[in-house]
Amino acid sequence: MVPRLEDIARSFDARASIYGQGNWHRRSAERLIELCELQSGDRVLDAGTGTGFAAFAAARAVGARGHVIGVDISSGMLRVAQASLAESGLTNLEFMQADATALTQCESETFDAVTCATSLLYMNVGPALREWQRLLKKGGIIGFSTIAAGSPPGGRLFRECAATFGVMLKDPCEPLGTPSAARMALERASFVVVTIVVEVNTFSDEDLANAWQSNYRSPAYADVRRLSAADQLAMERKYLDALAAAERNDPGSVARADMLYAIGRRLDRA
Repeated sequence: MVPRLEDIARSFDARASIYGQGNWHRRSAERLIELCELQSGDRVLDAGTGTGFAAFAAARAVGARGHVIGVDISSGMLRVAQASLAESGLTNLEFMQADATALTQCESETFDAVTCATSLLYMNVGPALREWQRLLKKGGIIGFSTIAAGSPPGGRLFRECAATFGVMLKDPCEPLGTPSAARMALERASFVVVTIVVEVNTFSDEDLANAWQSNYRSPAYADVRRLSAADQLAMERKYLDALAAAERNDPGSVARADMLYAIGRRLDRA
């Protein structure tokens, strides 16, 4: 079940101050834009833009003749994005607070590309892709990324630790996190699949230092935040110990994140 919009917004508001401290979100967002092969002059919608990593990369790719709109429901994330925009000197990028799955304020066939970097797992996938199908021009590109199902190890360890406290968590990446699932999602929304790529992204030391907060604040793991304060503290200690043990036993393993990138194209309509 997808969390409520207000819960998602609240969760990402709480993460906004640390979201940009690590590197893997930025690298994976930039890789998504690279795979979309945007053209100079393109109009791009970046859905679930967060602090704007993919939106900034897209704005650089489409140049001064193009335009990018980054949409997110989290005011906290957008404040960070706006601050970055003010320092960037870019004039072809804007941010908007809205539900990226229901952009009734945007006319049909407005965009050459819609991108969504690691945000689709927090949305209703079918309605989201159908809305982006509406917003795309004929032949337009859709590109989304997600962490592969079962990855990263830090997420799996978090779920295992939660289970010892009686909290059973599902892998939020499972519904889209395989090539077959991503392909099916695109085809159900009447997109032609261009390519699906699975690659390894590596967490930096900063990413790993924020592993507890990143998982703890995830909209998918809200049940952990309902534990007593004492249990939350005990779980945090258990989790950090588990991460350290995993790194000792298999150096580098907890830094690995398998990423999936899915690129499709809107079918021409008669």
